[in-house]
Amino acid sequence: MPSSAKNQCYPKELLKQLSIQSAEAVPTIPAANYLTRIKGIPTAPSSLEVYRCQGKGPKYKKIGSRVFYTLPWLDEHAAGIEIKIFDPANSHREDF
Repeated sequence: MPSSAKNQCYPKELLKQLSIQSAEAVPTIPAANYLTRIKGIPTAPSSLEVYRCQGKGPKYKKIGSRVFYTLPWLDEHAAGIEIKIFDPANSHREDF
């Protein structure tokens, strides 16, 4: 079942803080800010640009030469990121 911004509620104040005009057309810089500040995934705008070149990262759409994401696509991307936690106390490396 495809996700749609129309089916999800995004607080208008939150969108305004991140300079997002529409949940259906989020430019690269606000998209990176959304992933960093709201989803807790540190993301630079340049990282999103590299991901596009590599065929990785969140889905996006191009309108002319401009690139846009949707908030559901960013949410989907964030949900699929595996977070690994390194704990030196549990490390068994012997090759220092």
